[in-house]
Amino acid sequence: MAHKSDNWFIQNTHNTARFFTENRHISWMVLVATVVWGIFGYFKMPQRKDPDIPVRVAVAICSWPGVATEKVEQLVTRKIEEKMAENITVKRIESTTRVGVSFVYVTLQDNIEETGKQFDDIKLKLDDLQASLPDGVQPINFIKDFGSTAALMLTVASPKIGEVEISLRAKAVQRALEQARAPFYTNGANERMAIIYWFPPSVEQDLAKRRFEAFVRLAQNEGVLRDPRLIEGSGFLGVDGISDYDDAKMHAYIQHYIKDHLRIAELHPDGWPPIVIRNLEETEKKFAEAAGDKYTYRELNEFTELIKRTIQTVPQASKVDRAGVLDEAIYLAYSQERLAAYGSQTNNLRDILSARNTALPGGVVEYEGKNLAIAPTGEFKSEKEIGGVIVAASPNGSPVYLRDMVEINRSYDSPPRYMNFYTWRDAQGNWQRSRAVTLAIQMRPGEQIGKFGAAIDAALANVKHRLPEDLIFARTSDQPLQVAENIDLFMSSLYEAIALVVLIALVGFWEWRSAVLMALSIPLTLAMTFGMMYVLGVDLQQVSIASLIIALGLLVDDPVVAGDAIKRDLAIGHKPIIAAWLGPTKLATAILYATITNIVAYLPFLMLTGDMGRFLTTLPIVMTCSLVASRLVSMTFIPLLGYYLLRPSKKQELPMSERRQRGFAGWYYKIGHWAIAHRWKVFAGSLAFLALGGFFGSQLKSQFTPKDLSYFSYIDVWLPEDAPLSATREVTERVEAITRREIDEYGKAHAENGAPLDLLESLTTFVGGGGPRFWFSVSPEPRQTNYAQIIVQLKDKHATHHLVEPLQAAFSAEIAGARVNMRQLETSAIGIPVSIRLSGEDIPTLRAEAEKMKEIFRALPLADRVQDNWGAQSFVVNLEIDPDRANLAGVTNLDVAVSSAIAMNGYQVGELREGDKQIPVIARMRMEERSQLADLQNLYVYSSQSGQKVPLRQISSMNYTMQTEKIQRRNQFRTITVSCFSVAGVLPSEVLDAALPQLQEFEKKLPSGYQMEIGGEYEEQVKGFGELGIVMGISIAMIFMALVVQFKNAVKPLLVFAAIPYGIVGALAALWIMDMPFGFMGFLGVASLVGVIVSHVIVLFDFIEEAHERGESLIESLLDAGIMRLRPVMITVGATVFALFPLAAHGGPLWEPLCYAQIGGLTVATFITLLLVPVLYAIFVLDLKIVKWEKTADHDV
Repeated sequence: MAHKSDNWFIQNTHNTARFFTENRHISWMVLVATVVWGIFGYFKMPQRKDPDIPVRVAVAICSWPGVATEKVEQLVTRKIEEKMAENITVKRIESTTRVGVSFVYVTLQDNIEETGKQFDDIKLKLDDLQASLPDGVQPINFIKDFGSTAALMLTVASPKIGEVEISLRAKAVQRALEQARAPFYTNGANERMAIIYWFPPSVEQDLAKRRFEAFVRLAQNEGVLRDPRLIEGSGFLGVDGISDYDDAKMHAYIQHYIKDHLRIAELHPDGWPPIVIRNLEETEKKFAEAAGDKYTYRELNEFTELIKRTIQTVPQASKVDRAGVLDEAIYLAYSQERLAAYGSQTNNLRDILSARNTALPGGVVEYEGKNLAIAPTGEFKSEKEIGGVIVAASPNGSPVYLRDMVEINRSYDSPPRYMNFYTWRDAQGNWQRSRAVTLAIQMRPGEQIGKFGAAIDAALANVKHRLPEDLIFARTSDQPLQVAENIDLFMSSLYEAIALVVLIALVGFWEWRSAVLMALSIPLTLAMTFGMMYVLGVDLQQVSIASLIIALGLLVDDPVVAGDAIKRDLAIGHKPIIAAWLGPTKLATAILYATITNIVAYLPFLMLTGDMGRFLTTLPIVMTCSLVASRLVSMTFIPLLGYYLLRPSKKQELPMSERRQRGFAGWYYKIGHWAIAHRWKVFAGSLAFLALGGFFGSQLKSQFTPKDLSYFSYIDVWLPEDAPLSATREVTERVEAITRREIDEYGKAHAENGAPLDLLESLTTFVGGGGPRFWFSVSPEPRQTNYAQIIVQLKDKHATHHLVEPLQAAFSAEIAGARVNMRQLETSAIGIPVSIRLSGEDIPTLRAEAEKMKEIFRALPLADRVQDNWGAQSFVVNLEIDPDRANLAGVTNLDVAVSSAIAMNGYQVGELREGDKQIPVIARMRMEERSQLADLQNLYVYSSQSGQKVPLRQISSMNYTMQTEKIQRRNQFRTITVSCFSVAGVLPSEVLDAALPQLQEFEKKLPSGYQMEIGGEYEEQVKGFGELGIVMGISIAMIFMALVVQFKNAVKPLLVFAAIPYGIVGALAALWIMDMPFGFMGFLGVASLVGVIVSHVIVLFDFIEEAHERGESLIESLLDAGIMRLRPVMITVGATVFALFPLAAHGGPLWEPLCYAQIGGLTVATFITLLLVPVLYAIFVLDLKIVKWEKTADHDV
């Protein structure tokens, strides 16, 4: 690199630095415009909590009611998978098959940005497939937006019934009981016990009374109740009698009866639990304890439907889904005997209702010049009209109405398949649990989350006056609030970092003018960066703000160097109008290449794929924008401001000969001179330091990504595959109670100022399936009665991590027969961290091999909650039909299946339209006739040919077998995944490391055709680290090429790279000291060191070359360049390092490894740059002679 004289630059240079200095009016106008542009961009750019990560997943759901799992898998799931695989952009296909239903998930390749077109293609293929599926298979429901994340979850819950209503109801019951007990007041009234059931208004009193009387008869026959006296009133039924049972035992008896005789899942969800009363004075107290919710599911449905329609008018909202809505149904409960007595069967009901309930138009007639539409009145308007349909005639000729033949009951889909509950603390501080419906609201792309939240608030305020005042509204996932808090937190970190950088500058320059110049460069550079980000469509979220903090030290590098150069030119006598642009111009080439090396160090990170790649996309973009902005500011506004601010030092700058002897520069010169004189010893010592890096690396634990710092966590509750919703709901309530207790105990144990911490905000529970996708990496579980999800919301996000261990310990100790997992939110979709996939075809072999694998993990003390994703086999009842008897009776296997399904699950025979709702009318056997498994054999089977009926027991027998309830597949092969968690204090990588030798032996012994794959965190880590390694290699290659172009020499770049390994050792040492695991962000911190380290060495080399051209000796050139760069390097590195501390302190566990890696790496690399690089340069010149040094002084040799 040839360095020209100052006069040459003055006579021949016409660049931006000179233009901005000499045309100051224009320059000030551009400066103001830049600031305005930056402010406009900052306030206009979209804001989010996290980067928008599109989940390239869709799901196809296909039902085949009542069909065995394996049959659904073979005839439905496999065909869907084969069709999906025809699309060339498909990356992965996974499926879950259960009894009667298939879920097939398709994931597109990471490079597919426009997913809509590909999903449309897959849907068309599935539509073509529908015709080739077996009879009875329902249409395939293909959900393209399965991966969309809700920006806001609004849970609408019912309050409890108020004190006034409780008092009124209690008094009505108390009066009835007083009348019933009146004959006993003289003797024995206090020994009596009353059981009260308060049923919802939608239940007919006669129906409720018949069922209640059946309970009383059984209790009397079994000796549980003596001398029972029935009581009834408006909305309630009761019995008063004598019992030897205490209250708890009586409640247990009632629950046992409901479970065995009434099917607990089919009880009306709006009803109250039974109440046991002894002392009439405690009636109101008992009612208050058992009080139900004020609003029914039907009312919640209507309320949330109104809210949904209102929110859909908000321009910023894109889609609103509801979770927890119970669909209504009208049930025609029939008795086989009664139906047969009228000579009818369920198939006839459909024909009768269809003929009466018609919506067909009556045509159009022309009358007096007008077309008049004829509208026959045929549609049912209420369930009472359905009961008024004439179905037959009695022997005396009078009509027989449908209500005479069946019991008509309006209720909900029974048994319910999916329910939502909300737990909150009332004004008295008591925990309440209510039925709820949750609205998942998605935001339109490109909108500001803050404006979205404000628009939703305005819409809710507008609709609330049309809703009950006491209705509970809760934001159970609130991205607008989280975004505001996160941005405030990160922006405060940015302000702290700026303050630290200015302080470092003030200390480093030790005079206010230079410090003010650098301080002014920061807002100017940030303004230009915000403007660029807005133009490029980059949103403001934690990654983009963190990128600005990381870049802060780098973006002041150019202004520091430029300002320092201006001061040197002022010191040698140039006028301010000349020095302001001449200083930056002389170093323009070196600074340009230093900027390029930093840019190419980060830009290849755009090549990262997967969720982490998308998560970090804005990091290289923002870094590039800030570095480009810094370069532009240093060549435009810094010369302008330098002209006004900087002045020649009143104290004349010392010549280099004196600086070598005085102060810190003197110490540096002496140490550097000694190091060059003993260069091989120093080099050997540096190799020992590198070896120490191997020690640090071996001591670091591995964790791909840390858990997110969030107010939210969630609990997965899994029961055996054949568990009904009622059992899942019961276990879930116990889990909720344990959660409340443990969090309260933690708050008491960590009291502040003598007051326990109030940590728990709410619990939002979804029973029968997962809730809406409230976090990008939490995939909602499909609807299944054996699963529940509880979303835990705390008031202090820092407590989430500390509560996981005690909660999980309590779940494991107290919940038997269920698998309960406490989960934190993750920054990548890893799922269960230790997962091993086993693929093959034979189910018994897969299960046997998976059991061996589970034994490996169970033997490890580090592993916890070992499980597989198929679950245990379940009992299934097989109806073995005798073909000879069936043929003689004229009954086919289809007749048996249809009759059984109709009786047990129901059969839709019509519908009732109310507004825009279509309520199905379903015929099914009375609960009393199908509550026991033995009732199945008493079922009448109707022949489809003759219409004759025959008892099922005459043509079949029942036997029990074990059956796989759930089959998982991956990429078209049956795959069972064995997984586990780690015990407290142990990372998942440690569990896998301990199991790996045994797993490798296990893999060798697998039967032919079976394959083992390691998934979970390990799979993501191998992929992520592999990609980062490639990216780091590309960065180094690009930097090397830039240096070759700059130096016109292929050897000198190797000297520039010499400091990199030492910086990496510093990074590893910092991670080890801070007890940070080495994961993706730690690796990213190490990889991003390359550009920063190299940029400092480039400018140092420029000074060395300049001294060389002046004819100085090698040693003087090396050390003088170091002295010249001492202050700028120390200021820049100090600014970079100190700017990272606020991010490390406030950014959460995600950013800590990256920050500490860069802090340690830059600190070590700074000393290496100033001391070891001159030593290595001397070795290359004096000993290895692979770098030439002309005009070498004698003492150098």
